[in-house]
Order: sequence, then C-alpha cells, then structure tokens
Amino acid sequence: MKNTASPTGAGGVFVAIFKEEMCWMDEVYTKWLERQRLGRSGESLRRLLEGHAFNEALFAKEIWLKGVGNLNNLQADYEVPGFGEGSFYIDHAYLRPPYKIGWEIDDFKTHGLHTSRRTFEYERERQNYLVLNGWTVFRMPLDMIRDQPNKCRRFVLLTLGKMYGDFGDKRELSLPLKQREIVRFANKLERPFSPAEAGDLLGISTRHARTILHEMTEQGWLDQAGGHQRIRTYRLGEKGKLL
Repeated sequence: MKNTASPTGAGGVFVAIFKEEMCWMDEVYTKWLERQRLGRSGESLRRLLEGHAFNEALFAKEIWLKGVGNLNNLQADYEVPGFGEGSFYIDHAYLRPPYKIGWEIDDFKTHGLHTSRRTFEYERERQNYLVLNGWTVFRMPLDMIRDQPNKCRRFVLLTLGKMYGDFGDKRELSLPLKQREIVRFANKLERPFSPAEAGDLLGISTRHARTILHEMTEQGWLDQAGGHQRIRTYRLGEKGKLL
C-alpha cells in the first residue's frame, strides 16, 4: 500500500519547531559572544577566543539559554584579578547584583582522571580565592550536561529562583511569539487547559500545539496538570508565573 502520510505530520512539525528553536539559539548566542569579543583585549580576549570552546558553548546554549531563555548578565571566560601576579578565569560568570555566581564546566578527563598535582593545587587555590572574595561557585560535570541536560537546567533555575526570586530578567522578551501567547493565555485562564485550546488560540493544529506545549514543559514554563502516559492538560509553571 502506498504511504500517504503527510510530511507535515507530527514528525515534520517537531522538526520544524526544533529547527526554528536552534536558529533562534544560534543567533542569540552568536550576538552575545560577539559583544564580548568587542569588549575584550589582550589576555582576556585571547582566553575568550581560545578558552570558550565546545564545552563552554554547550553549557551556554543547551543549559543556560534553553533553560533561562536569555544570556543576559552571563559572561564567558570572565577575568577575576588574582592576588599577586596574574588573574583567574571563570568559565561563565553571572553578574547580577547583589551576587556574583561562577559556573564551571568540569570534564572528568581534565579535572579528574588526568589532573596533575600542580593543576589540582591551582584549582583549589582559585576556588578558595573566589569564595573568599564573595563569589558563589557551582561546578557542573560535562557528562551531566551532555547526558542529563534537563537536570542541569532545573538546577540553574532553582539557583536563580532561590537567590533572586526569579528565573532571569527579561525572560518574556526572549520567548518566541507562540510561546509568549501561551504563557499569557495560561496566566489569564487560571485553570488547566488542553492542547486543543492552545491550538485554537494560535490558529494551529492540536498536534502542532501539543509539540509546543511539550517543549515548554521541559523548559519549565508549563507544568503537567492531567494525564500520565500522555499529558492531556497543562497549567502555568513556576517559571511562567514570574513573568
């Protein structure tokens, strides 16, 4: 029998949304990194160009940008003047008063398995100095970022929520239009709603709406309200309530 399945079915819709999200993330990330390059010189610029590699980009895009929704106040390979000569560098620094938060990405191969005594000593000295000077430092294993990104995003959001009472500033502006409309709709409705209702709101199919709602649930904007094997209704999540 001839296959008559439409290329715009569930798989096609999901691929389209995924591509749209990836294009948006790449654009935001590229502009963010370029702004920092323009503001650096000397050793700080060299460290940014050489040190901000695949692992750091993975955290910035897949964990921070996908979880928080923007890269505001986040600095890559941030320089902290050290005691005596030289400086310390933090993989990512979140500089938003009243706190200074350092986010380090630790690869087991370079931070554990193949660590020399001198490197081990330097890492502990740097950590102690940062804490002494008012920094809060969190370390994320690279394997966890790769294999459990949702767990890492939740930890980032929990940290921002506990320390600032929100999940990052100007979040709504970073959401694509359809997602912003769903958050506003859920906020006004004050009750669980179905994918069909979201589809009617946006003028899209229920299947397309369900895909968007699933993505928003993973990102913390929505919570599951009903259904187990298949989510049937949604409600506004903690992240969405703070818009």
